[in-house]
Amino acid sequence: MDMTDPAEHYAPGKHQSVLLADPDAVGRAVWGRLLRARFSLVLEAENGVEALALFGRHKPDLVMARIQMPGLDGVSMALTAADTDPHVPFFLLGTARQVTQLAGALFLPTVRLVPIPVDPVRLLPLVEDAARVAALRRSAGESDRLVRFFLDASPHPQAIFSRGRLEYVNRGLLRCMGLSSFHEFQAMGIGLSDFFQVEDAPLADPARFARDVLDDPLDREHIVSLVHPRHPGRPAHVFQAAAARLPGADRLMLTLTDITELEYEKRDLIDLATVDPLTRAFNRRKLSEILADETSRARRYATPLSVILFDIDHFKRVNDTYGHDAGDVVLTEMARLVMGLLRENDRLARWGGEEFLVVAPGVGLEGAAELAERLRAAVAAQAFPGVPGVTSSFGVAQYRPGEPPEPLVKRADAALYRAKEGGRNRVEREAGEPAKTGGIN
Repeated sequence: MDMTDPAEHYAPGKHQSVLLADPDAVGRAVWGRLLRARFSLVLEAENGVEALALFGRHKPDLVMARIQMPGLDGVSMALTAADTDPHVPFFLLGTARQVTQLAGALFLPTVRLVPIPVDPVRLLPLVEDAARVAALRRSAGESDRLVRFFLDASPHPQAIFSRGRLEYVNRGLLRCMGLSSFHEFQAMGIGLSDFFQVEDAPLADPARFARDVLDDPLDREHIVSLVHPRHPGRPAHVFQAAAARLPGADRLMLTLTDITELEYEKRDLIDLATVDPLTRAFNRRKLSEILADETSRARRYATPLSVILFDIDHFKRVNDTYGHDAGDVVLTEMARLVMGLLRENDRLARWGGEEFLVVAPGVGLEGAAELAERLRAAVAAQAFPGVPGVTSSFGVAQYRPGEPPEPLVKRADAALYRAKEGGRNRVEREAGEPAKTGGIN
């Protein structure tokens, strides 16, 4: 039989195909007639090589083949075909001895071994059932392809999770990750957690995150950031996340809306409202919020809290001698130096002019004085560009339970005044502490 022109037979009202492989012309004719009544397309082959070629070309819904065939036996054909499509049902017909020999050695869930002779009345219902299952599977596959088509057409980055595992990523999300296909993403051996962050921490379980977004009873705003692992220095993309439940067993779709521009605009506005534009320390307005929060926390939990107020000695002389640009450089470098020496939960704010204030939660007067001395020594040792001999004076005070922030800052200011009066480049504690020579009073 010519492989390029197989015997094809169509029956009206049917939409499935079957491949019939039998070296016996009589058997092929009998089964062909029976199958044509039930399938729209019947492909016939007289050997295994021809049958495998037809399988690859036409992708039939079902295969019926003899176990023993010239060129390529039915078992080898089924194993080879399973590499292409593991879901196609195979009915392998053979003698009782052949079936018995294969029964314990062939482990393909879609293969059914049928001993001959066989009653077509009993076999054909099984064939039809297998074809029906294949049709449902193919329909589901087409539905999945249709879903993926619409997902890829969406401008929003999207991902589908099934039973807690990533099932698909659309082109919009792939573009954000710098990839061209889902296969490329899978081949890289990485996951979404390598790209996405929530509150500057890796998104450890994206499927769980999607479920949390969906089940959030408060319907809060959920924000994720995308940082490419190969380019960590690039600005992150910021997305608002939404989730929906899909038909099927535990399937969720995560949809991301790019709000990068809005988020950075919001951050700029927050920055303008809370940060001093020159020194990048907090401004006085933000400092008021910090002091209110920290004094409230210290009162509630009975924990220590101290503040350090300091300014640059003879700063007017710096501006008059070296110019205001040089003075701005000194202010900027001063803030950078001090912020580098503070703990993560300490806060630095520009109090005004050349004055700065450090809020140190959990630190008593003794610890704050030691911190102030370290800052004083670091400033005195720092080489400020174009301005030699820059020093600073420090005043330290500790929070007293029940008082508002204002008296705390006033005591630190009074201590700073005594440091200036005492010769500058020194640390003074709030009134009531005994005087000490050296750097700290």
